[in-house]
Amino acid sequence: MSTAFGLLPRLPACTRGVQRCYITSATKHLQTERHSSLLPETWILSDSNPNIDIRTAKVADALGLPVAIKRIVAQPKSPLGRSFAGLRSLFGASPAGRLRYVEDASTQRLPRFVIAGSNRALPGLLEVIKQTGGRSMSVFLGLPRTKLAQIGALVLSRLDQMRLRSLGPARANLDNAVSTLLPLSGLSTAAAPISTLKPVVAVCIGTGFEAAGFQLLSSDVDRLAEGLLQLPPSHIRIVLDAEPYRGLRSTIASRLIRRLRERSVDTNGAEHPPMEIEVIDYAQAGQPPLTGVLASATHIIATADNIPTVSMAASLQRPVYIAGMERTADLLREYYYVLDTKNLVRRFYPLGSRYSYMVAPEINGTVDELSAIRDHEPWSHYDTQRDLDTVAAFIKDRYVELNS
Repeated sequence: MSTAFGLLPRLPACTRGVQRCYITSATKHLQTERHSSLLPETWILSDSNPNIDIRTAKVADALGLPVAIKRIVAQPKSPLGRSFAGLRSLFGASPAGRLRYVEDASTQRLPRFVIAGSNRALPGLLEVIKQTGGRSMSVFLGLPRTKLAQIGALVLSRLDQMRLRSLGPARANLDNAVSTLLPLSGLSTAAAPISTLKPVVAVCIGTGFEAAGFQLLSSDVDRLAEGLLQLPPSHIRIVLDAEPYRGLRSTIASRLIRRLRERSVDTNGAEHPPMEIEVIDYAQAGQPPLTGVLASATHIIATADNIPTVSMAASLQRPVYIAGMERTADLLREYYYVLDTKNLVRRFYPLGSRYSYMVAPEINGTVDELSAIRDHEPWSHYDTQRDLDTVAAFIKDRYVELNS
C-alpha cells in the first residue's frame, strides 16, 4: 500500500510498532548526540569591562557547570574600520577550525551555555549560535542590537521591558525573556554595615546619557556640586565611568571637582571650605573594583543615567540617591517612580539646598539630610539572590526546551 500521493510506502499494520520504536530510538539518539557534542561548561564572553564581567560571572556560576572566560576579538571603533572588518569577514576565510570573534576558541569544542553582557560581545555570541546551529544556550543580559528571537534567553530589567512595551504589546511578551526589577548586579549578599567617624559618600557619575530619558548637562553638574556643598563634613569619592559621553569628563573636572576642592560660595550666599575629595577614574588603570568602592561607602549618589550602579547599591543594601532624578523624562521617569515607590531609591536633595526651606517644614519624621524633599518610608531590602535563582532556572528550562 502507498499514501494518497503514491510516494511514501506505508508499512503493514504488523510493523507499525517497529516503525514507532525506530523513530523513538532515532530521536533519542539525535538528542543524545546534540548534547554530547557540546562541552559541559559555560563560556563568558568578556569585553574586559569588570563591571559587566561580574554580572555575567554570577549568572554562569548559578548554572552549575565549569566556567571558562573567553575574550572577544577587539573590533575597530570607527565606522570605516568596522566596514573593512565586515568585508574581510565576508570575503576572507576564518582561521581553520577557529572562531573569528572569540579568542582561543575552536569550532569543534563549543559550550553548552554561552553568556554575553554587552553589545561588544554580541558578534562572538552570534558566532557560537551559528556554529552550533542554536544548540548552545545563548544568554544575553539586556537588549541586544540584533533580532531578539536569535538569542536563546534574554535577561531583561523592568526598564528593558518598558522599552519593548513602548514598541507594541507583541514585543513585551517574549517566550525567550526573563525579567527582574533591577538589572542583575552580580552581587547576591548585602555589604556589612560601616562604622566611621565621618560619612563616606560615593558620587557615581555614569556615561552621562541614557536613551530612556536623561542626558547629564553642565547645569546638572552645577546642581550636583551645590548639593554636595550642603553635606555635613564627609569624605567624598567622585567615581567616573570609563567611557563618559562627549565632553563630560572635562565638565566634571572644571565644574565639580575643582569647585569642591576650593573655597566656594553657594547660591544661598553661604561660604564653604574645601572638601575632602578622592577621584576614582575607571578610564585609568589600577583603580579599585567598583564593588569595593560602593561597599565601603555609607551613602551612594548616582546620576540618573547610571542604572548599573543603582542596581549594585541596592544589592549591597546601601542608601542610594539619584542626582538629576527630577529632570528624567519618558520611560526613565516612570522607572524611577517605580523604584521610589518601592523605597529602593530617593531623590538627591540635601537639607540646606536652595529651595529646601519650602519642603523641610512639611516633614514630620526624621529628616534624611540627603533627601530633605518629603517624608520617606524605611529603605527596602532588594533580594538579588531571588532574582539570580529565577534567571538560572529559566535558562536551564530553556536549554531543555530547545534541545528536546
